[in-house]
Amino acid sequence: MGMEYGVRIKSGAIAPDSKLEQAIMDGLYSRLNLVLADDPDYWIEYDQGKLAILRDNEKWPDILNTYIDEASGGELEGIISGERYLYIISYEDARTALAEPWFTAIDEVVSELVLGSVREEL
Repeated sequence: MGMEYGVRIKSGAIAPDSKLEQAIMDGLYSRLNLVLADDPDYWIEYDQGKLAILRDNEKWPDILNTYIDEASGGELEGIISGERYLYIISYEDARTALAEPWFTAIDEVVSELVLGSVREEL
């Protein structure tokens, strides 16, 4: 069972420009690379604005995926259609010893680049 998290990355009606979005994803890649450097069971892939933490498992290699996208539909309370979010799809709970450093790195990078951003379970 996976968990879906979102980080609101804009305030009001002003969306981050593509440079900020690129800086967020580049920062996440760099920071998560450091976190994973000493763990041979996991590695990171970063391509076309999408980032994934992978493990050596033929049936389910993706353990975390993250990307920036625009919310649509507003199905969930508090989610505003048209706002941009950093979406995090994780197959490991953020509170586990394994995932805690990953989510700490994500929170640090986003809070450095986007003031007032908050990660919450969706």
